[in-house]
Amino acid sequence: MTVITKVLIANRGEIACRVITTCHRMGISTVAVFSDSDANARFVKMADQACHLGGSLASESYLRGDKIIEIAKLTGANAIHPGYGFLSENAEFAEQVAAAGIIFIGPTPESIRILGDKISAKRFLTEHAPKVPVIPGYNGDDQSVDTLTKAALGIEFPVLLKASAGGGGKGMRTVYNADNLKSEIEAAKGESLRAFGSEQLLIEKYFTSVRHVEVQIFGDQYGNIYHINERDCSIQRRHQKIVEETPCPEMSEELRYSMTAAALEIGRKLGYVGAGTVEFILDAKSQKFYFLEVNTRLQVEHAITEAISGLDLVELQILVAQGENLRKVPSINQLAFQGHAIECRICAEDPGNDFAPVTGKILKWRQIDFTRQLAGVRYDTGIEDGSEISIYYDSMIAKLIVHAPTRKQAITTMALVLAQTVILGIVTNQKFLLNVMRNPRFQSGVYDTGFIEAEIDNLKPALSDIEESRLAIVGFMFDWAMRNAQRQALRNISSGWKNNSVKKNIQKLIVEECDVLELEYEHHHHGASEPHFVFGFTKGEKKQEANRKAVLNELKLNQAQMQLPGQHLVTGLLVCTIDGLREQYYVADSPSGINDRIMYVHTASYGSQVRVVKQDRLKSTSQEDETDNLSAYTSPMPCRILKILAPTGTKVKKNDPILTVESMKTEVKLISRHDGVVTVKVEEGQMVDARVLLCQVE
Repeated sequence: MTVITKVLIANRGEIACRVITTCHRMGISTVAVFSDSDANARFVKMADQACHLGGSLASESYLRGDKIIEIAKLTGANAIHPGYGFLSENAEFAEQVAAAGIIFIGPTPESIRILGDKISAKRFLTEHAPKVPVIPGYNGDDQSVDTLTKAALGIEFPVLLKASAGGGGKGMRTVYNADNLKSEIEAAKGESLRAFGSEQLLIEKYFTSVRHVEVQIFGDQYGNIYHINERDCSIQRRHQKIVEETPCPEMSEELRYSMTAAALEIGRKLGYVGAGTVEFILDAKSQKFYFLEVNTRLQVEHAITEAISGLDLVELQILVAQGENLRKVPSINQLAFQGHAIECRICAEDPGNDFAPVTGKILKWRQIDFTRQLAGVRYDTGIEDGSEISIYYDSMIAKLIVHAPTRKQAITTMALVLAQTVILGIVTNQKFLLNVMRNPRFQSGVYDTGFIEAEIDNLKPALSDIEESRLAIVGFMFDWAMRNAQRQALRNISSGWKNNSVKKNIQKLIVEECDVLELEYEHHHHGASEPHFVFGFTKGEKKQEANRKAVLNELKLNQAQMQLPGQHLVTGLLVCTIDGLREQYYVADSPSGINDRIMYVHTASYGSQVRVVKQDRLKSTSQEDETDNLSAYTSPMPCRILKILAPTGTKVKKNDPILTVESMKTEVKLISRHDGVVTVKVEEGQMVDARVLLCQVE
């Protein structure tokens, strides 16, 4: 048995932080590797040593197995943990690691080769475990577009196209009819090739009403195989999980026994070593399940299994990798599953724009106040104040895990934790996840993988008029406090004072994507140190509200940020009483022009950040109209131009695709808003920043 003394983590972000935490607890030294974009990331700071790996593209850094092994040798790391994604299910990399005399913390290359590829996994089951039910479909060697098209037509629609070498929803398409079948096959092959280095697809019958349930298995070098219960992963968008829970709400003991037995059978037939996840689809009505795939790595959602079992799965991975016999590890032989656990994945994405990924900077990150003595709350994240969310990697920025005695209590606690977690500066799915927790259908436990599509109108964040005006008041008071704190002259005169008492104080604000809100305000001293205001609101031609009273009770600004030369970012905390209700508001600002100020406001009663823009009074309406005309054909974020579908001179109709871009491992098609002739301004393969004009349709 070789004792692991130093681990190189061949990954990034929250999973790198997660592995480092366990290694340090076990007394094991750690080495981080990082790309250009991750030079100042949290995981780099956490590791004992860190080495630059290469450029920001994964192909230049986290997929460079040769360089990773070279760094392991240089630093004396005698083991490599691949995390998940990147090289974690690459059999060749696992072989190269072993050949270099380094321990690969994961399954054997043979297991990865057989089970990590979906096609070979199905063939293995057909031959060695024929009693395990599989989904009808095509998994042949002939991968020509014509053959795949013919195979799909032979299966009843809808069908699911899946990257054989992949996971995480990449290279996956649901096709409901033959009209766009060929183009979807081509797109799935291309995305699979870029993400996993293989364009091989398999095609399966797509079930419209099923649950996605998986079983965690663990094996060692001595033939011992354990299961650590199941996880339900049915809340998905773009075939990617965003909410997971354990145990499955619709799982009988009889069904659990059958499903876990099938998972163990697969593990035993292969002599599986390490952590693995056997995934199934479940028809809850008929109580029938079908084999989906095996992930030969640690899963993103492993934390909820740890919560109900009390195990540390990363520790078990390390113990198995250094040759421990699991029969001699008390924790896994004395399993007692307790309570219910839920995980929510916070992602930098816009649910209001079909979950399109978003890039930017985290201006403020604050976890829930643990002085509330909430038991069973855990954050897994790689972000901190100032973290950059780039184009190059997955959009997930944090995982929130809650463990409670019952499912109902777990949902209640998760809603509280989501609402009180502060993320300012970037659009996320935080409010969307909060709405999932509050959704009656989710709370009932009776849902399937079509949940988001069916409930989307009830899940998208929406501001009420009362919330809009209240958050506009907070944005105004933050701006007022900033201007007041930065004034150098006439400090003894209140901000907003005028010698013309007839002319009213007016400020225009835009809350999220709502119409311009005009605030008419008066500032009163009342002989007190706390500023008092009275507001009136007008939207369009309609005067909405008058005599809204507000008091700025407490203000904490980051004075160090304000005093730095050229530093515009300021974060802080406001305590305000609005219409008699006192509440805390976390704030951050990002000036955008001479008179513009973009402010981000978070309050627990709403549950996520809200963007408040102080409108530039010098901007003409013609400027705004011109910008609006171009906005649909500009890049929404930094991205790479994958394919030009309608070259310059092409006549297009409304809703025709013009080009395809890729950002954060996600493909997005740019669609024509009207009939016209296309003029393309970019080239295939070109990297562009946000708000770059991509094309025009005239």
